[in-house]
Amino acid sequence: MKKRIEGLDALRGFALFGILVANMLHFQYGNITFDSIQPDTWWDKFAFYFTKIAVEGSFYPIFGFMFGYGIIQFVRSLENRELKTRGPLWRRAIGLMVLGGLHIALIWDGDILLTYGSGLLIFMLFIKRKVRTLLIWASILILIFIPLGALKTGMLSQLLPSTTELTEIYSSGTYWEVVQYRIGNFEEFTGFMLLLLAIFIPIILGFISIFSFVIVGPFVLLGMASGKVNLFAAIEGNTNRFKQLSLLVPLGLVLKSMLYWDHFIGQALYTAGTYVLAIGYIALFMWVFNLMKERRVTKSFANLGRMSLTNYLMQSVICTMIFYGYGLGMFGQLGVALGVALATVIFILQLMLANWYAKRFAIGPVEWVLRKFVYL
Repeated sequence: MKKRIEGLDALRGFALFGILVANMLHFQYGNITFDSIQPDTWWDKFAFYFTKIAVEGSFYPIFGFMFGYGIIQFVRSLENRELKTRGPLWRRAIGLMVLGGLHIALIWDGDILLTYGSGLLIFMLFIKRKVRTLLIWASILILIFIPLGALKTGMLSQLLPSTTELTEIYSSGTYWEVVQYRIGNFEEFTGFMLLLLAIFIPIILGFISIFSFVIVGPFVLLGMASGKVNLFAAIEGNTNRFKQLSLLVPLGLVLKSMLYWDHFIGQALYTAGTYVLAIGYIALFMWVFNLMKERRVTKSFANLGRMSLTNYLMQSVICTMIFYGYGLGMFGQLGVALGVALATVIFILQLMLANWYAKRFAIGPVEWVLRKFVYL
C-alpha cells in the first residue's frame, strides 16, 4: 500500500512540473490565442514548440486521472471506517470550488480547482458504477471533446479580450486593478443584479458542472476505473504493461504536431494527441519510477506530490509576483526559453522545500485546511 501511494504521489509531483511549464506561457503572455507570442530566436522558437507539443494540454489530464483514482481511494477509506460518504464528498466538492474561486479572484485566472470541484458533483454519480460503465462513459466524452477541442481556438478568439489591454493591465497595474480586470468592477452591480445572480447560481453551477464533466471527465473516469481495479496496487507487477503503454509517447507527439495543420482534421488529431500523450506519460513515469523507486529523486517527487494542492497554488503566487505589475513587472519580457528555465528553477526549489517540509509535517497547509473542512 505504501509503495502504491508513494508512486501516485510521485506521479502527481511530476505532473506539477508539466503544469508549471505549460502555465508559464499564460503567466508571461496571458491570452495566447491572439498570437501575442512571436518568438524571433531559435531558442525561443524551440521552447515554444516544445511547450505547445510536448507539454501543453497533456498534463492536466494526468491530474484528472489521479483525481479520479483518489475519489475511489477516498470512498474506500470512509467505508472501511464505517463512515458516511455523501457528506464528505459534498464538502470536498464545495471546498475545491471555494479554493478555485478564491484562486481565480485573488491570484490567477488559470485555475483548475473550480473545474474539479464542480465536476465532482457529477462524478459522485459514477462512484458505484462498474468499471465497464466508467470506460464507456470515458470513451463517449473523448469522442465529444475531440471535435470541441478542434473548434475551441476560434471560439475563444471571439470571447477573450484584446491582448493590448491585457498586457497593459498585467504589466503595470496595481494588485486591485488586476483583480478588477479579472472579475469585473463590483461597483457596477446593483442590489437587484446581485439578487438575480443569487437566484441563478444553481443554474450557473449546473452549467459549470456539465462543462467540467466534459473537459476533465474522460481522465477522471479512467482514474476511477483504475482505482476500482487497483491498477497501482502492485507497481512491480505492472511493469511490462507500463513499459508497453509508454510507446504511446512518440505517437502522442506525432499527433500533437498536427497543431500547425490549419484544418479541422489537424486540430482534431492534436486534441486526440493530448490524451494519447497523457496516457503515455503516466505509463512512462510509472515504469521509470519502478526502476528508481528507492532513489532520492523519486522520494522528492513523492514529497512534492503529497502537498500538490499547496504547491499548485504556490506556483501561481510566485509567478504572478514575478510577472505582474504589482510584483517585478516582467510580463511579456522574459521570453519563452527563459520562462521554461525559470519554471525548472521554481520546480527544483519546490522539490527542496518539499523535502524539508516532509521531515517536519505530514500534510501540506492547504491540504490540512481542506481536510479539516471535509471531515469537520
